[in-house]
Amino acid sequence: MIKHPRWQCPLFKSLVFLYILPCAALLLPFVKAGVLSLLESSLELETIFWAAYLNTIILAVGDLLLQWLVNIPAGLALSKMLPQHIARKVLYLCLLLMFLPQQALILPQYLLLDRMHLLHHAGGVVLMSAFQPFLVLIFWFGSEQIHPSLFEAAICEGASTRQCFFRIYIPMLSPYILAGSLLSVAESWNMLEQPMTFLQTDSQLVLSTYFLQQIGADPSVTAIQALLSVFPLLLVFAFAVAKLHNPNSIVSSEENSFTL
Repeated sequence: MIKHPRWQCPLFKSLVFLYILPCAALLLPFVKAGVLSLLESSLELETIFWAAYLNTIILAVGDLLLQWLVNIPAGLALSKMLPQHIARKVLYLCLLLMFLPQQALILPQYLLLDRMHLLHHAGGVVLMSAFQPFLVLIFWFGSEQIHPSLFEAAICEGASTRQCFFRIYIPMLSPYILAGSLLSVAESWNMLEQPMTFLQTDSQLVLSTYFLQQIGADPSVTAIQALLSVFPLLLVFAFAVAKLHNPNSIVSSEENSFTL
């Protein structure tokens, strides 16, 4: 067990308390409203909230699936397939795109979706979220930790390219996929600029744009909605932590990856 200096424990506890304090402020409306009014308010949640909730889930899942298809092969190509000088330039480009504000990309995305006739369509938002520079960097870094000799040995034993990808590369990259997926779902769940610009009708509301319209609403109802909106993110986080901290699953996945 790692031993920390005595001064670090109170410092870490204080930092955790300062981090949790704003989140705990969400509970104040519950304290003021009381249990009975809380139950009454929970029955008054608007239908439009549940529609926005469903739209957010669809958007987050669609973004995640498409980002897997685009960014996992991109990380592999930058690490194992492209020449080093070309891969380095692409990585610098990804880093540059990460520093650009989202507002700078809205206009070209708007014009592109207008040309593709996907403007004001949820599929357009998903399409614009397919390429994520931070995911490319995460998957590239994970691919760099996999030695090429593993693929060479598998090919010598008769493994196909498909088997090398799905039974060696993906299992060994799984910790990075879990971490990247958690960040992707959190970003899609709180996406604001693209839904505000590309999704205009009430039936296309997501949670981020829905809460912008709740100025002056009942605080207890808004607090309930906010806590409900966080619940799926907590489930995804708990699943990722359980997988990352379960040594049996990691060992079994590595054993299966070498069983060709």
